[in-house]
Amino acid sequence: MLSDFDFQPSIVSFDAKRAKAWFSEKLGVEPTIEWPGDQFDYRFGTSGFSIYEAGSAGTAKNTVAAWNVPDVEAEVARLRARGVVFEDYDFGEFKTVNGIMTDPGGDKNAWFKDADGNIHTIISTPQMPDTKVTAMIASADLDRAKAWYGEKLGFEPVYEYGAELVVYRSGAGAFTVYRTTYAGTAQNTIGVWEVKDLRQEAAALRSRGVVFEDLAFDKVKTVDGIQSDPDGSLQAWFRDPDGNWLSMREEHGAPA
Repeated sequence: MLSDFDFQPSIVSFDAKRAKAWFSEKLGVEPTIEWPGDQFDYRFGTSGFSIYEAGSAGTAKNTVAAWNVPDVEAEVARLRARGVVFEDYDFGEFKTVNGIMTDPGGDKNAWFKDADGNIHTIISTPQMPDTKVTAMIASADLDRAKAWYGEKLGFEPVYEYGAELVVYRSGAGAFTVYRTTYAGTAQNTIGVWEVKDLRQEAAALRSRGVVFEDLAFDKVKTVDGIQSDPDGSLQAWFRDPDGNWLSMREEHGAPA
């Protein structure tokens, strides 16, 4: 089951080396692995993210990743000192003040954009102290998304916040599906499961009704829904009901 494996956000960039420099200078994080083709993997214990190049960079109008910190205000101050610019949003009942939004329960959020315009949020989630960064998956219909992630992928919520968001555990990490009118705007892969046997997982998902995409462009070409690299690595893509591109990868290559 996919829930046995770690899931990490995929951050798309027009220029992965520029993105790598931005994350280093502004956030103070460095890649754990640098793969051929300018793909960079970052790991923080049980969580992480990857950067890869694609022409669809910047299409997502929704938040793509959440950074879990002990103190949002302190982290905002630290990042501002490094040159990160925080966004101001007005959601009607809730709005940011000096870049930080506080909900009735006292929880705080702050948003910033990376060099390619991808939106990130800073939050404090003490319920998941072992996760530093997680994927945010946009949905226009949260009930429909919950049913799909349960029926097709076998996930059960570990936390729900009203009709706004659902949190799922995946492997040692987590991801969040949340309600937004910007669902479906991302034209790129938004997250990847690192699996041990991709063909076995693909067969199991197909038996539950998941449809894998056949692709043929640039460096990506699938056969029966699966891309096979010269080093033996495998990758497959499918979409959720909101059109979000999700992926599984079985890695065999060595980093550059």
